[in-house]
Amino acid sequence: MYQINYCDYNACNRDCDMIYRPGGSGDYLFLILLTPMKFYLEKEITITRPMACMLYSPGVPQHYQSVRKFKNSYIHFSAPPGFLKEYGLITDSICYPQKCDELNQIVRKIHTEYLSKDLYYREKMNAYMDELFITLARNLRTEHGLPDTAPLLYQDFQRARLRILSSCEQQWDAAAMAALVNLSKSQFYHYYTMFFHTTPKAELINARIDKAKYLLSNEALQIQQVAELSGFQNLSHFTRCFKKLCGCSPSRWGK
Repeated sequence: MYQINYCDYNACNRDCDMIYRPGGSGDYLFLILLTPMKFYLEKEITITRPMACMLYSPGVPQHYQSVRKFKNSYIHFSAPPGFLKEYGLITDSICYPQKCDELNQIVRKIHTEYLSKDLYYREKMNAYMDELFITLARNLRTEHGLPDTAPLLYQDFQRARLRILSSCEQQWDAAAMAALVNLSKSQFYHYYTMFFHTTPKAELINARIDKAKYLLSNEALQIQQVAELSGFQNLSHFTRCFKKLCGCSPSRWGK
């Protein structure tokens, strides 16, 4: 379990204030830098842009100073073994997550819980910390290994993907899906596969089969109705897809 040693949200220090801990703080330190900061990293000086993040590991020197105004959110914490590997996080390096505001709102919730220590405090805090690092990992995932323009499209594709999968019963063709992000069909398939490591057709079929499995629990529905409500216009096609993904026919599901 995580242990929060100290935290603060949107904290303001004096202008040009400096933090200097040559031996580190003895725990992990997660920083969200809301104003430009000057970092001293292995004899190099780096000036960050607003909304940068840093995750210090225990024992690593912490030396940074605000360029002018000092405003940040932070969490000093101890963590279970393996949490860095679990989320693929890199320590002691400045990064720029795409949704830093979202991360800061999670820190706000952590700070509130830290102060209140209400019923089930530890369970709630663990859930918030996992949410923080999952959100951080998801945001950083879009930065690495993609063309320079791709991260700008990623949020558009996330919204399009959610719309398609949440209305999987609709008759989505390639042109309709591509229109959601104002790209050609070939460009849409290219970016979709790059972002999500699967094709939109495969994900759409999976979503329809998941919906069909749920609908099959309602014995008031006939299999033909289940197929139609799940987005399959052809019963034979529905049966083939269902057998391929579930290993049995729709009529045998759940028996």
